[in-house]
Amino acid sequence: MGQHKLYILRGTSSENRRALLASAFFAALALAFVLLAGPIRPAMGQAGPTDRLTAWIAYWDLPRGMAEWRAHPGLFDTVRVFAASFDDKDRPYLAPEWDALFHGDVSRAFGRTPAFLTVVNDVVAAPSGKNARLKDPELVKRLVSTPAARTAHIGALVALAKRSRFSGLEIDYENIAADDWPAFLDFVRELYQRTSREGLALSVLLQPQARYLGKPLPVGPQYLLMGYNLFGSHSGPGPKATPAFLANQASALRAIGALSATGLALSTGGFDWTEGKSAVQLDETAAATLVARKKVPSTRSAPDGYLVSQYRDAEGKSHEIWHADAQTLSTLWQAARTAGFSRLAIWRLGGNAPGLFDWLQSLK
Repeated sequence: MGQHKLYILRGTSSENRRALLASAFFAALALAFVLLAGPIRPAMGQAGPTDRLTAWIAYWDLPRGMAEWRAHPGLFDTVRVFAASFDDKDRPYLAPEWDALFHGDVSRAFGRTPAFLTVVNDVVAAPSGKNARLKDPELVKRLVSTPAARTAHIGALVALAKRSRFSGLEIDYENIAADDWPAFLDFVRELYQRTSREGLALSVLLQPQARYLGKPLPVGPQYLLMGYNLFGSHSGPGPKATPAFLANQASALRAIGALSATGLALSTGGFDWTEGKSAVQLDETAAATLVARKKVPSTRSAPDGYLVSQYRDAEGKSHEIWHADAQTLSTLWQAARTAGFSRLAIWRLGGNAPGLFDWLQSLK
């Protein structure tokens, strides 16, 4: 903060002195009113820190993710810490890799950049991850089905976020059963009320499915739509997203009055499909390395901009790789901006080529 100027009431007329004293009195009165009234609550989709460009860092790729973060200071408005999971007693806990880095204070890793704690509905009871239940809908049912369950869960989430001094919470509960969606929205509404009192921002991830985008969402939190998974491990070869896919999601959000409150998450990397069926995830660097090693050409898919390559392995099985680079993401983001999105989130840091960050810098 800059220095305050001191105005000395000397060498002025009595009339001027009275005017200056009156101005000072009313300024002090206004300041007292603001302090007593507390913080002004932002409108829907504007809760918490400025968040026009953000990215996730995952605990399983922490060294590479943190290396990319440190190499680009000031690029991102916020950062998302992935993730907190649940033990076998439905208690949320921060991934040990992050706990060891933070030592109780997230600013040790990210300085003054606001950090969100992303909480996922994964039940990971054993340190090895064996027998984990990922994206568990039954867990969500237990956590949100009754007012008492919601209150207890909200208290646990807030305590976890405050323990490491996060600026915000992010809820990434996926595969929620249709019957549990109304109770989940009650949970979001109640969680926002609590996080607002606690000085925490709130973000909620949305899957790009009609059953989640058919009714109005609670006013107040930020939302992020997962703008990918059009094709993936659940399907045959194809792009993670297309301009038409993103435009359809924007239309659905606009219809329920939530587009202005919702940012878009785009995914880096891609997949390598074997025989058009089973798929292995690849980050951008791994995909480019594999294509170079196989010495096969890549074509760029239209209109989405993904790089597509084909090869045969040592057993003669056919492979098809679809992966994104900076040009792909630029193409998709241009389409998304046209559709009405204004905030961008990158899933995720780690394994990205320098071109990605050059492009992101151009958006600033």
